[in-house]
Amino acid sequence: MVDKETTEFSRGSFKEKILRQLEENAAKQAETKFPDPEDFERPSRSDSEEPERKIEPRKVDLEPFKLPVFDFPAADENEEEPFVENENLPEEGDSLRQNLDGVVSEEIQNQDIPPQFSRSESKVQDEKVEQEQFSEKKESEKMVKHQPSRRTNSSSKKTSSSKKNKNKNKNKKKKKVTAGKIIAVIVVLLVLVVGGTGWYGYNFVKSGIQPLDSKNATAKSINIPAGSSSKQIGEILQRQSIIKNGMVFQYYTKFKNYSEFKSGYYNLAPNMSLSTIASKLEEGGTEKPVAPTLGKILVPEGYTLTQIAKAVTVNSGSNEKNAKTPFSEADFMKTVQDPTFIAKMVKAYPKLFASLPTKDSGIKYQLEGYLFPATYDYTKSSTVESVIENMIQAANTQLTPYYDTIAQKNLTVNEVLSLAALVEKEANNDDDRRNVAGTFYNRMNAGMTLGSNLSILYAEGKLGEKTSLSEDANIDTNLDSPYNLYTNTGFGPGPVDSPSLSSIKAVLDPAQNDYFYFVADVTTGKVYFAKTLAEQNANVQKYVNDKISS
Repeated sequence: MVDKETTEFSRGSFKEKILRQLEENAAKQAETKFPDPEDFERPSRSDSEEPERKIEPRKVDLEPFKLPVFDFPAADENEEEPFVENENLPEEGDSLRQNLDGVVSEEIQNQDIPPQFSRSESKVQDEKVEQEQFSEKKESEKMVKHQPSRRTNSSSKKTSSSKKNKNKNKNKKKKKVTAGKIIAVIVVLLVLVVGGTGWYGYNFVKSGIQPLDSKNATAKSINIPAGSSSKQIGEILQRQSIIKNGMVFQYYTKFKNYSEFKSGYYNLAPNMSLSTIASKLEEGGTEKPVAPTLGKILVPEGYTLTQIAKAVTVNSGSNEKNAKTPFSEADFMKTVQDPTFIAKMVKAYPKLFASLPTKDSGIKYQLEGYLFPATYDYTKSSTVESVIENMIQAANTQLTPYYDTIAQKNLTVNEVLSLAALVEKEANNDDDRRNVAGTFYNRMNAGMTLGSNLSILYAEGKLGEKTSLSEDANIDTNLDSPYNLYTNTGFGPGPVDSPSLSSIKAVLDPAQNDYFYFVADVTTGKVYFAKTLAEQNANVQKYVNDKISS
């Protein structure tokens, strides 16, 4: 087959190509002697039959020792035949130029005679040409499409630049939005962290201030060494399970200005607040450990022995409802009436019991009024006897400063306590107590009875019990009892309750007045005094009878 690239060359180029190849073959075939260079002189342009066309030669790689084979179609055949090597080529003896001229002339003759193709073959060639032209046209159109004009280039540049600017702006906006979101998230996280830390710190401090166990009143003996700082004390209390946090105790005492903590042994319980503990530490402890308390017994002012017997069964130091002590009401009442125990107490506290009434004097309970109202701790080793003795010891302690005054006034302890017990129930404040005590003294000095309803209620076993207003107003003033102070003069056989120190002081230092009567408003408790019986009856009608009937 004819190479398509070779068919597109001109005759001059083809001639030059053949010439170069022949020269190279001749040079390679010559072993020792090279032909004369003059034989290889190229013909001048004037010798060529056709004018030289300015066509840029292409380099074609040819096989070194073989001439190219060309297949030209025959004149009378439809199929192509292979090119047969020319038999008329000159032998080696001929000159190189003559050989070249023969090949060229033969080529010219063959090219001048156009090959005769069949009709079908011409159609196929035409179709090939049309396809080649169509493909070239498409390639040219593609080239045109890929090479826009300046206007389109400028407009496209503008649009592309505008798109780039828009993209940049969008990217900037996106970056700004993203940065804003990141900042917002960081701020939210910071707020949450700060808020959470503050909330945790607040709850931590609040929890640390509260008692460790509000239901546990069991005290422990805690030793605070001399020279201990608030930090060291807090660590000791936390280690002994008295408080929740030693650091909170340290800062709490500094904030509340607690200082000058004293060394010693302290009985502290987990139900104590930090302020209670700090106050005890400022008061000072004991040199030796004291048995810790298990609970407390509260004896209010004006309680009778039967009421106190019920009080000793209740642990008032616990926040639990109906918390009980190891003591019973029956054991208490049995002990306070035990002659052996009474004799023991009389011997232990002679001044207090110097005027104690005898059992056959008509007294209901010998120790009534001799148990001082206060709050008492009890320990694991406490008994009913020890608890009662603590109450008697407290009464002796409170009256010790007044024993001489009582003797100077020609009074006995039993008389002072008996009158103070009535004052305790009849008045609500110190002024009224002193006026009530002065009125009682005025009546006794005038030879009158004390005329108190309280002693009759005590004789009936109703004092301290809940009674109606009508029952209080309609008492039996003719009751046959040494406690009936409407029929019996004097102070009565003994106290009807345990008076407070304020009532005792009022009896020892009464108000100087000229009253002989008094009555309390049954609704408000306010005491109204009168000098005459007529005034007294008017007050009774106004502040008692009218309010009872209404």
